[in-house]
Amino acid sequence: MAAAGAVARIRALSSPAAPARPRPIHRVKKPTAVLLCPGRGSYTKDELGFLGRTVRRGPVAEALAACDDWRRSQGRQPLSEIDGAEKFRPGLHLDGENAAELIYFGTMAHAELLRERYDIVAVAGNSLGWYTALPASGALDPTNGWRLVATMAALQKQVQGGQVLMTNVDDDWRLNVELRVATHAVVQALRDRGEETFCDFSIHLGGHEVLAGTEAAVTALLTHLPKVKIGEREFPFRLAGHGPFHTRLCTSTSEQAAAMLADLPVAMPRCHLIDGFGNVHSPWSADPRELLHYTTHAQVLETFDFTACVRTAMREFQPDVLLCAGPGSSLRAPVGHTVLAEGWRGLHDKQALFASGRIATD
Repeated sequence: MAAAGAVARIRALSSPAAPARPRPIHRVKKPTAVLLCPGRGSYTKDELGFLGRTVRRGPVAEALAACDDWRRSQGRQPLSEIDGAEKFRPGLHLDGENAAELIYFGTMAHAELLRERYDIVAVAGNSLGWYTALPASGALDPTNGWRLVATMAALQKQVQGGQVLMTNVDDDWRLNVELRVATHAVVQALRDRGEETFCDFSIHLGGHEVLAGTEAAVTALLTHLPKVKIGEREFPFRLAGHGPFHTRLCTSTSEQAAAMLADLPVAMPRCHLIDGFGNVHSPWSADPRELLHYTTHAQVLETFDFTACVRTAMREFQPDVLLCAGPGSSLRAPVGHTVLAEGWRGLHDKQALFASGRIATD
C-alpha cells in the first residue's frame, strides 16, 4: 500500500492536470518523555516473540544479526530462535545470559519505535537497564551495547547468591512505614550475623526493595520478612535467575568487567543520561571515561537507586510522559509509586495517576 501510494503521488506531480503546489509545513510537536529501560525479569511468557514483533531494519537489527551469528559460532541457539520459540521455557528464556540479551534487544527495538511518537529528552534504566540506556542515549552503538550486556551477564552468572523482592507499599501504592522499618530491621539482623548471611539493598525500586545476598541470606529473608499480599502478588519472593547484583558480593565481576571492557568505545551521549545514583550526564559535559568507570565499578557494587532516577526525571526534566519501555511493563508500578510519593503534577492517588496518562508504556 505504501509503495502504491508513492507511485500515485509521483504520477500526480508529473501530470499537467495536477501541477505541483508547495504545501505549508505543519510541525506537530511530540510529547516530551524520559525513557526508562527495564531490567531483568521483564521478558516473561507474555513477551514471547517480542523481538519478532518489534525489531525493524536498521542498526538494532544489524546488531541482533551479529549476536545470532556469534551465538551460532559458539554452538549456542540464536537469540531470534529463542524469542521465536512456540512455547516459553523458563529454563531457556530466564537463563541469565539469554534473558539479558532478549531484554536488551527488545528494549532497543522498542525505543526506536517510541522515538517516532515522543521527543525523548533523557534516558535512564533499572539495573540491567543502565546498560541499555547507554546505547539508547547514543553513548554506545547497538553492537557494543550488546557486547556490554553479554559480557556482564556472563560474569554475573558466576556469582553465588540471589535477590528477593519485598514491598513497602499498600494496595493504594502508599508507603507502609511499619513494613519499611521491618524490612530494614531484618536486613540489619542478617548482616549482624556475619558473612554467611550477608545481604544488602540491591535496588531501591519505588515502593519495592530488591534485597540481595548469599544463599543463606536469601533463605533467611524469605523466612523472616513480613508476608504481604498486594493485589494478586504475594511478597516477599525470590527473583528467578538473579544473582546478588549491586552488592560487594560482585567484586570479582567488577574487576573482570573493568579489564574485559577497558576498550569499550563509550562516547558522549546525544541526550541526557541518568545513572543509578540519580546523577545526570549531559550531552555537553559528560565524561565518557567516567561513564565507563561507573558502569564497571559503582553500578556493579553499590545499591542501584531507580527511585532516585525517576525523581531526577521528574524534577530536572518535567517531561509530559514517563515512558516505560518494553519488554513488558514491569517498571509501571515502581514509577507509579515514585510519582505518588512525589506528588508530581499534582498526582496523589492511584486512580488519578492511571487517568492522567503521565506514565506510558507505548
